[in-house]
Amino acid sequence: KARQAMAESGTDIDWGTAEAMAFGSLLLEGNHVRLTGQDVQRGTFSHRHSVVKCQETDEEYTPLNSLARVLSMSAPLEELLKSDTQAQLTVRNSILSEFAVLGFEHGYSLENPNALVLWEAQFGDFVNGAQVMLDQFIAAGEDKWLRQSGLVMLL
Repeated sequence: KARQAMAESGTDIDWGTAEAMAFGSLLLEGNHVRLTGQDVQRGTFSHRHSVVKCQETDEEYTPLNSLARVLSMSAPLEELLKSDTQAQLTVRNSILSEFAVLGFEHGYSLENPNALVLWEAQFGDFVNGAQVMLDQFIAAGEDKWLRQSGLVMLL
């Protein structure tokens, strides 16, 4: 209810609500959004709540996947651009292996250039485990292989 009130009034919008509104607009425009990292479903400081879990059944519900009819990530662009459809939001809590997760997300971003791919290091020091990936692939990748990545790192 608090988020609804913020959206309706257009004032005092907090970070989590602003993020959800931005993601929702991208999804409705047909852009897949993928977010991974430690505890990203709930949000580091309980600000996101992008995936809600039933305490009794452990069933997951992703509210931003209910804006319109969700289409497969491989759906043709003309289908995704229809007003009654949306792209999918994927939010996955990752294991505590920054090197592996960042490497996967970097590769995912290269293969899906029209998707917004975000990796969140819950705390800045978590990124230290991925330093080799940052140096050898992300920072130097364009010079080495002439490929750009749209990977967004939230540190």
